[in-house]
Amino acid sequence: MRSKCTTLMAASTMIFGLVGALFPRRVLDVAERFVLFGYENPEDLEPSDWYVSATRGQSALSALAGGVVLALEYGRSESDAADSDNE
Repeated sequence: MRSKCTTLMAASTMIFGLVGALFPRRVLDVAERFVLFGYENPEDLEPSDWYVSATRGQSALSALAGGVVLALEYGRSESDAADSDNE
């Protein structure tokens, strides 16, 4: 059960990270709607270029972390299968 949950969370982290890395302005637009809900004119605000770049970098690191966890889970499941074959 733990392995399936870890795999699901790692895959979703990787997918959301890839989306954020490829489309950082779209992700920031969605986040702006949630964070600035109570403001009168949130559509008039524009994120700085450095903030868009930081969002892209953070998303790429999240995708990388999800990929590493998936690779580790795959390696662990392969070694578990090999161990059960040897018994």
